[in-house]
Amino acid sequence: MSGQTRMILAMFAALVFVLGNGLGVRAEESQPGQDDFSFVQLSDTHWGFDDPKINPHPEDPLSKAIDVINRLNPQPDFIVLTGDLTHKTDNAEERRIRMNKLLEKVRLLNVKNIKFIPGEDDAGSDNGETFKEMVGATHYAFDHQGVHFIVLDNASNSDSSLGDEQLKWLAGTLQKFNSDSRIVVFVHRPLFDLYPRWGWQTPDGSKALDLLTPYKNVTVFYGHIHQVDHSMSGPVAMHAAKGMMYVYPAAGSALTNAPVPWNPDLPYDGLGFRNVKVRFNPDEYKITEYPVTGLVAEPLEHVIQITARRYAFDPSEIKIKMGVPVVLELTSLDVKHSFNCPDLGVRDEIVPGKVTRIRVQAPRGGMFVFKSDIDSLTEQGEMQGRITVVR
Repeated sequence: MSGQTRMILAMFAALVFVLGNGLGVRAEESQPGQDDFSFVQLSDTHWGFDDPKINPHPEDPLSKAIDVINRLNPQPDFIVLTGDLTHKTDNAEERRIRMNKLLEKVRLLNVKNIKFIPGEDDAGSDNGETFKEMVGATHYAFDHQGVHFIVLDNASNSDSSLGDEQLKWLAGTLQKFNSDSRIVVFVHRPLFDLYPRWGWQTPDGSKALDLLTPYKNVTVFYGHIHQVDHSMSGPVAMHAAKGMMYVYPAAGSALTNAPVPWNPDLPYDGLGFRNVKVRFNPDEYKITEYPVTGLVAEPLEHVIQITARRYAFDPSEIKIKMGVPVVLELTSLDVKHSFNCPDLGVRDEIVPGKVTRIRVQAPRGGMFVFKSDIDSLTEQGEMQGRITVVR
């Protein structure tokens, strides 16, 4: 494979979490179960942005994304826009014009069940008044197919905080759920201190996480940072999405988080949206990242998420194909563990609050045992699991 071919595949690769192939704009080989469904996350469309050095075609990304989404098969049950729908302006009338044009644009989507979340560019200048007037509530909750969805607003307050009133509402909402309820949170900014120097945080986000942490199955989808990021805050999984207008540099890789200039050799590079398939048997999420062009190659690597806790791995049974690269993303829900698979030559520590990534490529078929060699002995034996490699 030539270097140029690798570059093209990298541009159009889908990053998929949990076992499965990348979705194209075609019907999948196996249809989802009765209760399975999917939703699309679009983020940071910044309608009204005008800087040709950053994006000379500012209306194109959303148009291209809408075309791809309308050809997805099956269609998502709903679409969520996680903030910064419009680009910031202090002119109240211009803010309304931009919001109206954005709303007209998204009406071209075949899916009419659309959820909106404010970003600071939409709501920070007027405490969310225009957003409430033209779109609706800035925080709310809804249920879909047994999953509890919560929308939080960390953009309308001038300091991008949630505020005591909203935190009280969140606590009351969560009290209605069981500890093992499946909960998904949509929010614009990260709830944890991802990179405070650039404003990639929520000042009182830790209070929201304290409320969410007692629940065993919480996943957060957010925007704001204009790039994919996957993190853990205790047991809470956090997934940041790409933006639809421009790209920010990776945290700490530049002096400021000024948008990355347009590259004419790689137009729309780094822009995109995601499709999230919600599965129930087993409970899991399958995330597929799309570039705005919609050209999705087979993923270069599968990603399998594994959690470790005293004294078990979940899942403890993994099946992969011989010779196919797989990335294991491991997180600890309590203390330090390790992942040790001597027959495949891999070992690393799993530290609470961090994601450990291990790349595995099995050279032959068979069954391979992995275990934790830290604090893993119980009366039942070792904390271990199995990787089954098929041809």
